[in-house]
Amino acid sequence: MSSRNALVRRTSGSRGTEETVTAPPPEPGWWSLSPERARTLLLVAARPTITALAATVLLVLVVMLTTGTDLTSAPAAVAATWLAAHQVPLTVGRTTLGLLPLVPTAVLVWLAARECARAVPNRPTPVELGWLTGAVLAGPLLMTAVCLAVTGDAAGVTPLESAGPIAAFGWVLVLYLMAAAAGIGSRAWGSLCALVPIEIPEWAVLGARAARRTVLRMLGCAALATAISFFVHLSRLDGAFEQAHNFTDVLGMTLVSLLYLPNVVIGAAGILSGAAVLFGAGSVGLFGVTGGHMPVLPALIPVPEGPASAWWAALLVVPLAVGVLGGIELGRTSDDRPGAPWATLTCAALSTLTFLVLAILGSGQLGAVGWVGVDLLMLVVLMVTWFGFGGFVGMVFARRFLAPTAPVEDYDEYEKYDDDYEDDDYYYDDDEYDDEYDDDDPADYEDAVEYDDPAVEVDGELVEDFDDDVEVSIAAPGSTDEPTDDIVDVEVVESDLPDGDKTPGR
Repeated sequence: MSSRNALVRRTSGSRGTEETVTAPPPEPGWWSLSPERARTLLLVAARPTITALAATVLLVLVVMLTTGTDLTSAPAAVAATWLAAHQVPLTVGRTTLGLLPLVPTAVLVWLAARECARAVPNRPTPVELGWLTGAVLAGPLLMTAVCLAVTGDAAGVTPLESAGPIAAFGWVLVLYLMAAAAGIGSRAWGSLCALVPIEIPEWAVLGARAARRTVLRMLGCAALATAISFFVHLSRLDGAFEQAHNFTDVLGMTLVSLLYLPNVVIGAAGILSGAAVLFGAGSVGLFGVTGGHMPVLPALIPVPEGPASAWWAALLVVPLAVGVLGGIELGRTSDDRPGAPWATLTCAALSTLTFLVLAILGSGQLGAVGWVGVDLLMLVVLMVTWFGFGGFVGMVFARRFLAPTAPVEDYDEYEKYDDDYEDDDYYYDDDEYDDEYDDDDPADYEDAVEYDDPAVEVDGELVEDFDDDVEVSIAAPGSTDEPTDDIVDVEVVESDLPDGDKTPGR
């Protein structure tokens, strides 16, 4: 390597003395955060928790003031409401309440996921995602510890007991890990998939997207069936409110029924699949109704009474049609074929798993009634059958009779890249572009476009006297003679060029 190409850094004062180059400062470790990032993580940890706690305190105070309850038990009631909103079973006296409403739980998870999605950076690293997940979990876990301490302290005053700390912290961890995954996945799905040690195939991604649509379609059909059954059995409305003595009781029972509405819809989805919904010793299904003790609530008006009619079995076409529709979409957007239906099977498996999780969340122990919820084993077997078999039929039909189409990306997938493109340099600077190519300069225009050179006729004439500093010696190609010193004066004659193709001759 020559000294000209060597990079030598010198001081401005002494030209011959080499400058002492100091090593750059070490990069900060994973535990160090910038002030802006620390503030963002603090908001992620505190804002959803404070919002949920404020709503809980307000609700408890309104209920206690309207019912004339002594406010001395308000802290225990607030702690119990917080735990119940996170699906932590409670025991009041000798009555265990494990069947808890899903509306507060869904709202809390949505708030945490929304706050997490706002805090996701444009190009997150695994360390940043770890900090963000820790922030999502920190606030709820801390509040859960406080609520467990309050309920334990109030156990001698009120007949209220909560589940053990393992169950309480376990439910909170599961719910807010789901919130963190949903928030990060909505903004940085690629970074979240990069944390998986193996490469995720395309058919798995397409199957997961189809599973989400399948679950939403099945829940929509269950909600529609619930609404139709409610209006069919509207005559039971008076009996559902017979235990209400005043307007406050009516309002309270209506509010409780609305909070339990997702539980009812999940149960209806299980019934449509063919599984039975258990009410202690009793059950309700498409093939039979067994009598049992059922709570008196307006939310349970849509539950059918026995005996089961023969036409109820025709409702099994609903999950089958949902599975066929998902298979048709995958047959047109994926590479599935009868010998390798991997995306279709992925869709069926993930849809069944989602309904299993929802059924577990929407079931539990309900005092003297017993265990209330969908028969989980029958739910898994029937749903994976309907979604798998129906999806396979729809996929085969689409591959044979329908034209394939390009997979449609979700809108959220496009939206999450908006911030990335703002920082990328994948665009031309307008000023630089204008400076490089000027429309008024013909030379730039000619350099930018290639033309075929037309034939040019050149007439050369020797001139003896030519005063110019530049001399051109011409020798015949392949000649061994020395080039002459004659000066060549070249006159260029342009041929007639067609209009619009003005290229100078040479």
